[in-house]
Amino acid sequence: MNVLVYILFALSGFAGLIYEGSWARYLKLFLGHSSYGQVLTLCIYMGGLAIGSFVAGKLVEKVRRPLLGYAAVELAIGIGGVVYHPLYNFLTGIFFDSDLTSGLGFTGAEIAKVVLATGSTLPIAIAVGMTFPFIAAGLMRKSGAELSLPMLYFTNSLGSAIGILFTSYMLIPELGNHATLCVAASINFLLAAVFGFIGFATSPNKEDDEDSEASDVEPENLDYVAEHKLPMPPKSTWFWIAGITGLTSFVYEIVWIRLLSLLMGSSSHSFDQMLSAFILGLAIGSAVSGKLLKKDSLVVLSLAQIFMAFFALCTLYFHQPFWGMMNEANQIFNTTSDGYICWSLFKYALSVLWMVPTSFFAGMTLPLITLILTRAFKSEAPIGKVYGWNTLGSILGSAGGGLLLLPLLQLKGALVLAAGLDFAIGFVLLVVYRKKFRYSVPFYLVALFMVLPSVFVNFDPHLITSGAFRAYKNLHPDEKIIVRDGKTATISFHESDVHFYVKTNGKAHASMSKDRNHPIEGDELTQAATAFMPMAVKTEPYDAAMVGFGSGMGAHYLLADPLLKDFDCVEIEEEMMDLAKGFYPWNSRGYDDPRIHIFIDDAQTFFLTNRRKYDLMISVPSNPWVSGVASLFSHEFYKRMRNYIKPGGLWVQWIQTYEFNDQLFLNILKALDVTFPYVSLYKAPEEPDIIIIASDEPVYQKGIGRFHTDPVLIEEFKRIHRDPDFFGEQNFLFTSKMVRPMMEHIAPNSIFTPMVDNKAEEARFVHSNARIVEVFDSCEVCWPEYLDSADYALRREARVKAMLANDKDPYRKLGLMAYLNTIDTTVVETAPQWKKFREEYIEWVRGVPMEARDTNEVYVKVRELVNAGFLPMSFIDEFNILEVARLKNYPVAARLVADFYEKYEIKEMDEIFLRNAVLCAFLAKEPELANELYKEAIHHHEDISAVEKLMIEREIVRLRRELATKK
Repeated sequence: MNVLVYILFALSGFAGLIYEGSWARYLKLFLGHSSYGQVLTLCIYMGGLAIGSFVAGKLVEKVRRPLLGYAAVELAIGIGGVVYHPLYNFLTGIFFDSDLTSGLGFTGAEIAKVVLATGSTLPIAIAVGMTFPFIAAGLMRKSGAELSLPMLYFTNSLGSAIGILFTSYMLIPELGNHATLCVAASINFLLAAVFGFIGFATSPNKEDDEDSEASDVEPENLDYVAEHKLPMPPKSTWFWIAGITGLTSFVYEIVWIRLLSLLMGSSSHSFDQMLSAFILGLAIGSAVSGKLLKKDSLVVLSLAQIFMAFFALCTLYFHQPFWGMMNEANQIFNTTSDGYICWSLFKYALSVLWMVPTSFFAGMTLPLITLILTRAFKSEAPIGKVYGWNTLGSILGSAGGGLLLLPLLQLKGALVLAAGLDFAIGFVLLVVYRKKFRYSVPFYLVALFMVLPSVFVNFDPHLITSGAFRAYKNLHPDEKIIVRDGKTATISFHESDVHFYVKTNGKAHASMSKDRNHPIEGDELTQAATAFMPMAVKTEPYDAAMVGFGSGMGAHYLLADPLLKDFDCVEIEEEMMDLAKGFYPWNSRGYDDPRIHIFIDDAQTFFLTNRRKYDLMISVPSNPWVSGVASLFSHEFYKRMRNYIKPGGLWVQWIQTYEFNDQLFLNILKALDVTFPYVSLYKAPEEPDIIIIASDEPVYQKGIGRFHTDPVLIEEFKRIHRDPDFFGEQNFLFTSKMVRPMMEHIAPNSIFTPMVDNKAEEARFVHSNARIVEVFDSCEVCWPEYLDSADYALRREARVKAMLANDKDPYRKLGLMAYLNTIDTTVVETAPQWKKFREEYIEWVRGVPMEARDTNEVYVKVRELVNAGFLPMSFIDEFNILEVARLKNYPVAARLVADFYEKYEIKEMDEIFLRNAVLCAFLAKEPELANELYKEAIHHHEDISAVEKLMIEREIVRLRRELATKK
């Protein structure tokens, strides 16, 4: 029976960590930052465990059937799991929609958020905390074996370690947050039913036979301390020790989560792996402690405290090999889906190596303290009290460690402080209460050897901020670096020979070239695009807000606009504001301009309590694979933020295409599309990024002309060495309206079904790209012309102008003309010179807009030779398709495509020709021709992206339906 109880209690731990993992995801968006969400979730979870343990500790002696009480608690947890999702929606709805909360001010609103988050989560956590005292009392009374205590700790912790991983990698990605909570609730209902049956089926918990206690005592339960009459501290001291060891354990966890974020990347999966590894160590330590019941419990506990401190310090002493292993892993694991699985297992192994040696000894402490006090009190009452004190310490450690110790003492200081407390407990207990240690010189020497290196060893700043999780790197670059551990992240500022850059948790956030005599490039170019692209839409004075200061370059460029009246910038991490001063004076307006107001706040709370609406809001968060960031790309977030945008105002969103994929991109685009009526996408010129501008009105850069006339802006473009039209409509890609048919069955990214948060880390690892840009950016006959010709016509002129301006290679033109002028008879298809010319010509002519080819010398000469029949027939047929399409005679172009399909191996053609061909078929209303092209050539073509194939499939179906309706 005991074995069954252990297995079932492991299931309870499994369900408990499902709740913890799900709550963290629910609270991230509500609280505004993943770090705050994790800290508050830990505090609520551990606080609930403490309260529940205290309450259950008082009740357990009065309950005749503790296992029946345990069943009732599991039933209550299950009910709480079912109602959590609707309760969360109701309470957060009150917060965001009530006029009362908008008038609270920032501090009041923060308090209200904590109260509402606690109110929705704490009751279930309290019930979870009541489980251990009830089941421990029931099992101890039934078996009379103290071994049940450590075994219960072990099985429950082991279930928890597995539960958080299963939640992270299986349940939430497949089911979403709400259904995952229902899975946990189902487990609770099962446990309630089973233990309800056991509780009713077994005899009452109190044994009536007074002699049974003596007869049931097993040899392993003999009290070594009592038998040898060894001195022990006062009973109350053990409660303080339980609290302190809980505090230090969670300080370790907070410090290590930050460090391992720097090592493994700060994704949600990484956080869950760290938590699982920590709990796994606790589980193993609990199991081993059960084997030491016949030993001197004070000595075992004291040595566990000392070794816990020592192995915690070892993460300081030996952190370099871990970064080395992660760096080498980038060369070992293939960037594939299978490689990602292996890499994830490798990350978990690193977490285990890092955390388990310390958490193993931490796991021994609580069962041993509980054992000491149950023997001292000769009662079950201390079980709940010890658990409660330990949990209270855990709350102080998780909250104080993240919000106070890290910013105040930095990573090393916080770690050494926690280790010092653990070491002091074990050292003092042994010296005061055990004479053999008090007078042992080797003991003092070993103790000194354990802690003395911490004075001299530091975390290598170049190493820990290297971002080794992302790509193989030189772990010790020759550059200057400043590192600051903030409340929400570790920020580092770097200066190399050629550029400045800032990192967040080891991930490069923004960079700037030192050479200011050349055109701006890289991250600075993207940040300029987030300012100048929406600026070009504005023609009247406006107010603006920005979510995230970052390097300050985006704010600096936006403040170059004389039309900008007032600018609020909200940055959650104060250390980012301090270190971004390294970019000064090139970001000087971000600090000095009187129009800008900096607020160190959570953005959602700031905008709610600020009660302002803006003409322009810009959001430039980190990459979506970073934990908590994906929620800033969710439709719930967009819906909230739209409340703070004036009619006709703009929402500007940056998103990268590298280390991403089209599915995740479309999830985010759908989230914007269901929130805003008009969404336009622009490529950031020369960079693999996209700038999205959303509004309740059509978006068009009607104000870009002032870039040529306003003296302030003229001077700004001279300073950055870029043309005033550089950020113009030539960068337009498409609108969400154009691709709505393709997104018909795409789910919007949501905090409740967090597709992006769950899948973005894998996309980062496999180095995939969102290829939707090339679908709309590499074309002769272009998708926007087919999908929304009226909208595209407004923007095409800028595209043509930019393409003509880029035609600056006269030597290539001369080379092409030189070859064409030698042709006076029919060219043989297999001639080497012709093959070379054809490749160069096709590449060159695709840079010439269709509208301007009539006046292009090379194109006119080629047309003459085509009409004379001097060029190979396959080239003539290909040329004629585009010539007719250039004149927008698409029915004829479609017939020519059909003829080409019959005559040649069309699957050998490149992706741009096939794009031209299928679009001619669509523009001619010929879905069957498009279908043949798709089946024969496009479907299996490696250079055509999956997203374009999906567009073609959906368009064939839609066009067939449209034609059938007309008939």
